[in-house]
Amino acid sequence: FYIANMQNEILNTAYGGAQPNISSQKMSVMTFPLPPLSEQQRIVERIEELFAKLDEAKERLQEVAESFAVRKAAILHKAFTGELTQQWRRENGVSDESWEEETIGDVCTVNPKKIDAKNLDDNLEVSFVPMAAVSDVFGEIVNHEVKNLQDVRTGFTNFSEGDVIFAKITPCMENGKSAIVGPLVNDIGYGSTEFYVLRCKKELYNKYLYHMVRNTTFRAEAKAVMTGAVGQQRVPKTFLQEYQLLLPTLSEQHEIVRLIDDLLARERKAQQATEQALASIDLMKKSILARAFRGELGTNKASEASALELLRQVLVEN
Repeated sequence: FYIANMQNEILNTAYGGAQPNISSQKMSVMTFPLPPLSEQQRIVERIEELFAKLDEAKERLQEVAESFAVRKAAILHKAFTGELTQQWRRENGVSDESWEEETIGDVCTVNPKKIDAKNLDDNLEVSFVPMAAVSDVFGEIVNHEVKNLQDVRTGFTNFSEGDVIFAKITPCMENGKSAIVGPLVNDIGYGSTEFYVLRCKKELYNKYLYHMVRNTTFRAEAKAVMTGAVGQQRVPKTFLQEYQLLLPTLSEQHEIVRLIDDLLARERKAQQATEQALASIDLMKKSILARAFRGELGTNKASEASALELLRQVLVEN
């Protein structure tokens, strides 16, 4: 209450336009409740004690947050080396030798032929996906546009529902701009020329391919072979066509995708909880200060609580 009133009083005395000033003379005569010096010392000690615990909890939370990328990479590594589905193969009588050496070009068409749109009406509405419409965070098309066919039939990339689009230009590729194409207006889609279109053949599950090309390991390999001028470097088409992989059976691909989606969903949920807990720590500090200057913090030292216990309390509250 006192802090809020004092803040309002300070703001009310400010003068000026975009950068208001406060007179030092007016500041010097403002009043505020001042406890005895011994009480001030106990309040400061209590604030520092609580802040130290919160800082330790924040440090632990930041370590957890930084480990999400590592855990995600570990999940995908296990997925594409067969470790993730070892038990599934045993339960379903599938041999560990069932994975076959292939290239992406063997099981996928890179940049398939465009649809024949010569006899379609110029004013036919179709979906259009600019690079900005693909989220590098979520790996999906977040906001496709609708255009007339005459505006996009030439000079743009054509794709169909179920295709995987993969950004070939820097820094979009490194950032993970890839997505599976969903439903399209009139079943026709066009987009940026900086996308490769990957159309799976019958032995390749598009969601399996999608997770593979979004994997940081795949993107690092793609980055290493980029060509072109600085700022305009692109992944060569041959990299995708000749990229070697060990491909499991189609049924195992589906199981791998199911496990990946489940594990990554849990990771995202934990990540969100951690981010909320980090934000709550800053709010808790503000609350501590507000209570301190209202005389509500108390001056008796609480029994020491471990940072781990405080961290657990923060997570439970969020």
